[in-house]
Amino acid sequence: MVERDAASWLVLDGYEDEPAAFGVPPYVGFHIRYVCGVLEQHNIDYTYVTIDQWRLFSEKERALHLQNLEGFVCIAGAVVPGRYIRGTPISRKESTELIRNLPQGIPALFGGWAVRGWKQQGWLPLRSNLFLAVQDTDATLNGFLRIGTWKHERRTAEQWSSWAHLGAKSKAVTQHPDLGTDEKKGPLTYEVEVYQGCVRFKRGCKFCIEPKKGIPIWRTPEDIVQEVKLAHDAGVRHVRLGGMTDTYTYMAEGVKDLEYP
Repeated sequence: MVERDAASWLVLDGYEDEPAAFGVPPYVGFHIRYVCGVLEQHNIDYTYVTIDQWRLFSEKERALHLQNLEGFVCIAGAVVPGRYIRGTPISRKESTELIRNLPQGIPALFGGWAVRGWKQQGWLPLRSNLFLAVQDTDATLNGFLRIGTWKHERRTAEQWSSWAHLGAKSKAVTQHPDLGTDEKKGPLTYEVEVYQGCVRFKRGCKFCIEPKKGIPIWRTPEDIVQEVKLAHDAGVRHVRLGGMTDTYTYMAEGVKDLEYP
């Protein structure tokens, strides 16, 4: 149980699960880490909680977590149907209930591909200062922290690298329940985003959302290695290279011209 004496943000990991991005335990997704990286960059205090931890809290514990909040962020990105063994992504019903219970007036941000889908289906919960991000949640949060207003934003390559590195040693990693201890390591698997988008950006596969992200944008091997080193220093022992629709197309020539470079 956490006693909240000082004002801070609450980051709720509702989990993401995309065709090329794992984030349901034992995985920790990269988008929630980027969000924490933004808060780290702005030197803002925050608490990281998973949706499964939230479900186990008593009403009193939930009330304590909602005291003295400066802001709230939640990633709801599970779009792949199926059953999970170790965790269950946040549902639309849970999200609506959570929004109702948030303190009035604080900024609240929901992001992730599930939120995009819910929004298209008409999910528009009424609440002041609530924003549903349909682009990059981390960049949208960063913009709000800079200028105090909400608008959809995309991250730059420099921001991508910075928030990935800061997120690697953030509370999304160090306070994740699956990280374990020095004596007994847990099953936490750190999902790395190698690139975003898809080489089949013109047509894509009907079941996949990756083509909607456009032409692939690569991260350099050096940038990825540095992130993994930081995560290892934070206690991570298991890593998966994700965020790729096709491993063989990483940094391939002819991506913009050929569907199968």
